[in-house]
Amino acid sequence: MVDARFTVYYRRAEQFADAMKLCQDDLSAYASAAGLLAVHSAIAYSDALLIRLTGTRPHGKNHRDAVPALKRACTGAKIAPDGIKHLEKLLSVKADISYGDKQVDDERGAALCSKAERFQTWAKEILRNRQVEVMS
Repeated sequence: MVDARFTVYYRRAEQFADAMKLCQDDLSAYASAAGLLAVHSAIAYSDALLIRLTGTRPHGKNHRDAVPALKRACTGAKIAPDGIKHLEKLLSVKADISYGDKQVDDERGAALCSKAERFQTWAKEILRNRQVEVMS
């Protein structure tokens, strides 16, 4: 049986990722939004993974706590932690994108979206290998 919390975070991740892709269609107008959606999609995928692998997720305000938690979960489940580097990069720029004084340009927006897509691919592969089905 799939944990209902998993479904909430997985669907949230999918929605953020889909919205990010819509913003990418007009990146010059929506680069900041695409970048922020990239970050939030990765956070939600990370939460879904942690719930699936460990039954819990970090509840603190610092999203970076997810990185060591995800590394431990991957080690325990014998999963290569390759995708975590993309999450780390996205989390490292979250505050700057959300609250910084610099505009997110097309190049940076595209790079953030690319990192998010790589993390999404890695996360979905793990979930697919774990035969997780999302509840309707």
